[in-house]
Amino acid sequence: MTPFQALLSGPDGGPAGTAVSAHFFGSQLAIDAPGHGVDVAQLVVSVGGVDGPELFLNWLDEQGRQASLKPLTASDIAIVLREAPAALQPQLQRLWGERQRNRRQVSGWLAGLTGATVVAAALLWWQGGHAVGALAGLIPLSTEKQLGELALSQVRAQGGISESGVAQQTVQEIGRKLTAGSRYQYRWLIKNDDTVNAFAMPGGIIVVHTGLLRQAADPGELAGVLAHEVQHVEQRHSLRQMISSLGWGALVGVTIGDISAVAAMLAHQAGTLYFSRDMEEEADRLGLLALQRAHIRPDGMLSFFQKLDDKDKAKVPGWISSHPQTAARAQQIRSLIAATPCPACLPLSSSHWQAMKAALPPTAK
Repeated sequence: MTPFQALLSGPDGGPAGTAVSAHFFGSQLAIDAPGHGVDVAQLVVSVGGVDGPELFLNWLDEQGRQASLKPLTASDIAIVLREAPAALQPQLQRLWGERQRNRRQVSGWLAGLTGATVVAAALLWWQGGHAVGALAGLIPLSTEKQLGELALSQVRAQGGISESGVAQQTVQEIGRKLTAGSRYQYRWLIKNDDTVNAFAMPGGIIVVHTGLLRQAADPGELAGVLAHEVQHVEQRHSLRQMISSLGWGALVGVTIGDISAVAAMLAHQAGTLYFSRDMEEEADRLGLLALQRAHIRPDGMLSFFQKLDDKDKAKVPGWISSHPQTAARAQQIRSLIAATPCPACLPLSSSHWQAMKAALPPTAK
């Protein structure tokens, strides 16, 4: 197979990157220096570049560390597009085509920003919430999913993440009732952490702390939390908050498909995103409607928020720090429940509930 020149960043290549020669051999991506290969099935493709075309082949090593290989020139990219194994071709063709379309669209916008006054005014506008929302709407689901996967890789590096076991099964069972018909393929994960917290990442990734599972009195309370977090995904709140904190240059990059440049920033954002009061209220309102669509009594959402308001009793610093105005929102939820009665809604049960509670790891001393 034809070799191509590339920059290896990450494991063995160092943070600054090392120039290497690589080629495809069967189902392997062979890297001549430092002399190791990667199974093509492990590769995640990302694309971008504001000034010129860029393509990245990303993977995690056995220690969960992120690495990437960037072909250096347009000719090297052409070799990858032409000679990559069939298993990798769907990612390459889809993302490269999306990058070209989005790049042309954004380039057209930027070409219209002429004159210092116009540019200055545009930059101020660009940083506004309406602009972020508009641009978030242009980001394809495939790019949003990659952004979420990169954020998840950073969360995994912190340890304690599980995608199996009775706790994960319980969360997944309830979550699926709330996401039927969604455009997202949701993933439900458990983090061994005593703080009472749950968070959503772009692309449909929901992480629930074991501390929150201990605090939830019944399946209905857990469903109330999950319904709220799911709406942060469905309304793209997580995506909007994540990209808005990156600065307008990185925002343009994400819009045209260049997510590799922001990977290092995600470690400090996953699980700590601060949503505006409007976003929180929207997630409450639409989450309550999602509960009713699933014929689940929404009382659990209200009772859990009432626990959050009693800070001394519930000991929930992690949740409260990212979910402000708890008492006011609890009252709003109470009003919404009264205004939208649901006779068909029933208390939620889960066959895994008691086993899940018994299987939770002990609280750290």
